Amino acid sequence: MSLTAPRAPAPRITYGAVLGSPYVARLLGGTLTGRLPNGMVPVAILLWATASGSSIAFGGLLSALYGLSSAIAQPVKGRLMDRHGQSAVHLPAALLNSALLVALPLAEPYGGPGLATAIVVGGGLATPPLEAGLRALWPSVLL
Repeated sequence: MSLTAPRAPAPRITYGAVLGSPYVARLLGGTLTGRLPNGMVPVAILLWATASGSSIAFGGLLSALYGLSSAIAQPVKGRLMDRHGQSAVHLPAALLNSALLVALPLAEPYGGPGLATAIVVGGGLATPPLEAGLRALWPSVLL
């Protein structure tokens, strides 16, 4: 004999119900659009490095440094979002990341591999934490 009462079945939640909730489509669309560069920046860095006369190995190193520095900085930016809000972190991070990536082609004629490495690491550190922001918003949007 069981000492606990039988559990009631959990309500069935469908994709249509989630996507039909207010703000969900706009939130998902914005986050997915903002995350597109996360997949393309390493490829673009590799293509830029090889087009500017560097080796594929150096381009791969820069791409790896971008991903590593982005991963290292995400927990810190998550804490900053908890303290100061998402907009206060996302906007400056996106602007700094974009500015550094736009400045990357200037590294070859002015600073060489050292400057390119610093720009790529700085751009990775400034990657906006959009995934963490979205996860934090789900409970308030869906409940």
